[in-house]
Amino acid sequence: MRGPAITDPLTRLELNGLSLLVLRDDEELYESWVDGVKPLLELLDWFPGGLHGATVVDRVVGACAARVFTHLDVKRVLGITGSLSAERVLVTAGVEYEFRHIVTEIRNLNNTGVCPFEQLSTQYPDAKQFISAVRNRLAELELKKAGPT
Repeated sequence: MRGPAITDPLTRLELNGLSLLVLRDDEELYESWVDGVKPLLELLDWFPGGLHGATVVDRVVGACAARVFTHLDVKRVLGITGSLSAERVLVTAGVEYEFRHIVTEIRNLNNTGVCPFEQLSTQYPDAKQFISAVRNRLAELELKKAGPT
């Protein structure tokens, strides 16, 4: 016997162990269990026409994610943790949002500084240049992580 359907998107994200969930009119358009910016780039690739009217549910929403979501023309962003810079991006774009916890900044994986993708979000005002820079930075980090061949 199945229990009641989970209607709260943030609870659904947490209970299913998801990192990112996209819904529109109660229909699931996308889900990911992968952390980091890869799912954001996947959204850009899978939905080149945007996600007009969609709700994005994310574990961590920094300015980088907020910029991607506004570029995709989402209606609403829900996050477990969101940064002050993400708030600014979403407010400026007129996107509804709700964060359970607000932090001053999104940190890198080693907690030694600001996330490199957050840094990029302030360096590239143009959306296309910003997205290209995110792709390039991710490729650099993956190469570095793989080590010498």
